[in-house]
Amino acid sequence: MPLEIVVTTGRWKNDPASRALVDYLRHNEGVLGIENSVVYYDFPAYADYEAAIFRPDILLLSPLHGFVAIRAYDNTMFQRSRESATEIDSALDDFSSNLHSRLIRSRLLRKSRTTTVVSIHTVIQLSPDLPVDALANEEIESTVCASFESLADYLKSVRNDALSVEVFAEVRSVVEGAKALARAAKRPVENPEKQPLAVALARLENEITNFDEKQRHIALVDVGGPARIRGLAGSGKTVILAMKAAHIHLNNPENRILITFYTKSLRAAFKTLVTRFYRLYSDQDPDWKKIHIRHGWGGASVPGVYSDACSRSGVAALRLPEAKRAAARGETAFGAACAHLVSTGLVTPYYDHVLIDEGQDFPDSFYKLAFNLAKGERDRKSIIWAYDELQDIMNVKIRQPIELFGRGGDGQPLVDLDRTSSQLPPGATNDAVLGKAYRNQRDVLVSAHALGFGVYGDIVQMLESSDHWEDVGYEVKTGPLKTGQPVEVMRPDRNSPLAMPKIEGFPLVDSAEVGNFDDEIAWVVGNIESFIDGGLEPEEILVISLDDKHARRYLSSVGEQLSLKGIASNNVIADPYNEPPFTIAGKVTLSTVYRAKGNEAAAVLAVGVDAVDVRLRDGRNKLFTAFTRSKAWLRISGIGKQARAILRELDLALENAPSIKFTMPDLKQIDTIQRGFSKKQAAAKAAREQYLKRLREAGLSDEEIEEELQGYSNEQG
Repeated sequence: MPLEIVVTTGRWKNDPASRALVDYLRHNEGVLGIENSVVYYDFPAYADYEAAIFRPDILLLSPLHGFVAIRAYDNTMFQRSRESATEIDSALDDFSSNLHSRLIRSRLLRKSRTTTVVSIHTVIQLSPDLPVDALANEEIESTVCASFESLADYLKSVRNDALSVEVFAEVRSVVEGAKALARAAKRPVENPEKQPLAVALARLENEITNFDEKQRHIALVDVGGPARIRGLAGSGKTVILAMKAAHIHLNNPENRILITFYTKSLRAAFKTLVTRFYRLYSDQDPDWKKIHIRHGWGGASVPGVYSDACSRSGVAALRLPEAKRAAARGETAFGAACAHLVSTGLVTPYYDHVLIDEGQDFPDSFYKLAFNLAKGERDRKSIIWAYDELQDIMNVKIRQPIELFGRGGDGQPLVDLDRTSSQLPPGATNDAVLGKAYRNQRDVLVSAHALGFGVYGDIVQMLESSDHWEDVGYEVKTGPLKTGQPVEVMRPDRNSPLAMPKIEGFPLVDSAEVGNFDDEIAWVVGNIESFIDGGLEPEEILVISLDDKHARRYLSSVGEQLSLKGIASNNVIADPYNEPPFTIAGKVTLSTVYRAKGNEAAAVLAVGVDAVDVRLRDGRNKLFTAFTRSKAWLRISGIGKQARAILRELDLALENAPSIKFTMPDLKQIDTIQRGFSKKQAAAKAAREQYLKRLREAGLSDEEIEEELQGYSNEQG
């Protein structure tokens, strides 16, 4: 893998000394022996109890050299700051101590009680324009390099045996913050033979902890303006936004950050994630006066983006009945409320950064509100929105930035990702697509897609092209998609990398067609008992009612029967006036599809499948959403003929998995889920995908392909 560059703050554009150093490293990686290395700019930053921040300008992580923390110093900086060599050296020493304290917590990286297998070196790199005696007459421990040539000599002198691939990956996961995803408490497994589910889930969680480098890269890089993140459920969008928020807060503690979402129950998950990421780099908790985690709408007792903005603007917030009356045909009540507030012209910039999760569910007017709330010039506003393009229950069409944010007084789009792409730092993208899915087992995800589209029943929606299938992690095996022609798409292992081992008595997916309501409740409760006996904790089990009309009856009946078995439950729809946490330790979660969105569980039991109208997109989307809440095991149940038809589709999906096979429908006759790329982006991505296909056909491995792509990128840069 060629040298990877990760620019994490906007200081980059005003730091010529560091830019020159990175250019030197980039163009001489072979000579320096850093081909498989990572260069971080302004990262990581560690804060102590007094909120002092310690970080180098450049941190090189190399399998041959370990860490090399570099302070790049030119004449401009010397004249402006007048930092002494002792002060610079002391700051590098503090940084090294903080980094070492993180590394030594990993058993894999620990050599002894006080040492690790990874070396940490510190360098003060002087630029040619500095006076010869700029840092003279001071005793320091860091190595001072007066030229790039002397830096090359130093790197040669500190080479060691290369770290193994496993160790290097562990080092990256520690320094980049992946360890924040580790389970807070070690999973208790008292009897592995009797608790096979707990053993399997523990292994799965260890794999998820080191989420992939592409996700971490997107989370760390500062694009200096608007950006969009797209991916399937479980591809890491929420994690990326939480990591971004923590990183921004650490580097800019006075900035106001807004994190917003559509599903109310996501608030607790976001707060936990942001806190975990932040605590990896600081000895204190985040300042929640600066980070606002807000539901989109809010209300009298729950703060929200809309209600807060109304309060600050002196505008009375529309209540739901008023918003419904104000809504135009085809417009939601929330959309009407946001549009009304924006139309007053009273909304003023308040946040330095706006992070939007579940972006597919928000109306256009909410994006316009977010634009008005964000500080900065048009192309510099830090607005980052993430959405799942296959989970939008309200809209078929993927909306482009010009639709979401609108045009300015000059007729130009307020947000244009193509326009701002030329301003990006090395290795950055402002339109990231996440093809790998980490939440779901491959057969579960493939089956969820098959039933979500209706390919084994009545097709009600379809992706628009082969490229779109590839965007979401599939390979098209049958060439161009033509109406009436057979199609086969297959999901490769690399895009669903987590696999649950087969466990006797616990199939990955199971279903039941029952005769009546009581039989269904008994089947569900019996499965829950088996999961708990197999080692799962109650809070790792989620029951979802697919029957909206009878959801309260389903969930209360399950809760009552569990209580008779001595198993506690958390019915999240039991109290319409309060918002309980979605997950409570020691309790099985009982939910509707709508409240479950954005959440997950090891085992999901979807009940009342017979009530789903699979002739409609809404029904198909409910199946997809419910199925993709599962990290491992999935159970589906329903009553009578209607359930039988859907479960037959499920059987066909599982039989064909990891492929999906169907006859291509006429896209004019059904809803088409559009891809959402501009012409420029589509052309670039098409060329890249063609190139990737040729490389795979030539027998190259994923690592070799990554190396080819990175090498091409470096040549173009």
